[in-house]
Amino acid sequence: MIARVNLEQVDRFAEWLPAWGGAKAFDFCAGGEGLLFPVAGSPGALDFFFANAGHQFGFWVARDGRYDRPMVAEVGGQSRKGSDYLFFCFHRGLARRADFWAPQQMAGLTDAEWDAVFHDDTGRNPLPMWEAHLRIFREYADWFAEREKVPADLVAEAAAAAKPLATFLRLTGEVPGYREDPLKKKMMLLAVMLENRPEKFLSVSDPASAVPIIDYHLQRSALRTGLVELIDADVQEHNRGRELVDEQTESEIRQATYDAIAQLVERSGLSVAAIDYFFFMNRTRCPEMTLPQCEVCPAATVCIRNTEAFQPVFRTEAY
Repeated sequence: MIARVNLEQVDRFAEWLPAWGGAKAFDFCAGGEGLLFPVAGSPGALDFFFANAGHQFGFWVARDGRYDRPMVAEVGGQSRKGSDYLFFCFHRGLARRADFWAPQQMAGLTDAEWDAVFHDDTGRNPLPMWEAHLRIFREYADWFAEREKVPADLVAEAAAAAKPLATFLRLTGEVPGYREDPLKKKMMLLAVMLENRPEKFLSVSDPASAVPIIDYHLQRSALRTGLVELIDADVQEHNRGRELVDEQTESEIRQATYDAIAQLVERSGLSVAAIDYFFFMNRTRCPEMTLPQCEVCPAATVCIRNTEAFQPVFRTEAY
């Protein structure tokens, strides 16, 4: 065994998070209008999010067998990191034309045109896994074309089902960009986007069908807060050294994190979306490249402050 859930620590967080009162779902609209996210009611918003969530992966750079740095580039006159960079470029496409992210429109773009969509202010595409992104764009557009469907059709089918969320996860689990991950990170992220947007694209009557959204930020947080423990001394050393790990090591750490968050959801009564957004935003206080700011972290009273811990360094399209 490489990693295990610390249920005592899960219980501490399950008691603290609801009492703190700041854990809530993000609407993927507020604070980003005109820059990162479509304004409420924007034509093409559903297609925008459907295409986007499948590309939320790989925002980091390795060198000499170790994690080197997060992906950061200047675009739109600002330095943007990872997911924010991706959202900005996606929104720039939507601003160009309302149907930019419709599968039938996507199918007509050349490799060079796709590359240009993600250029930074110097005219360079900085995405570390660009070849994977390009392949997914192609396969995604072909998948919808072959079935003569659009994303709205999948949402409508889910809405008509007795369990909309479970059905939505099953349907998107067949789509390129989503089908690669057995833990359903990107599928669930998309569901959260669509459910919490002002338009309420996805109405969920079966919240018990929700699954944890496990990316590298959450794995880092789980290890630093003590929700998950590494019990193999060699793995602990490699983790602190930010060294690349094999698939089994990554899988066991990620699965333990998944189990810990599932327990936290159950024991706290909070939604997957609320817990995920808390940890996603807390990454700014507990970042990759600088010392954690424990003195301003709201979880300081319950965190074990294992500040040298890091996420498993593993290249994947899943997150």
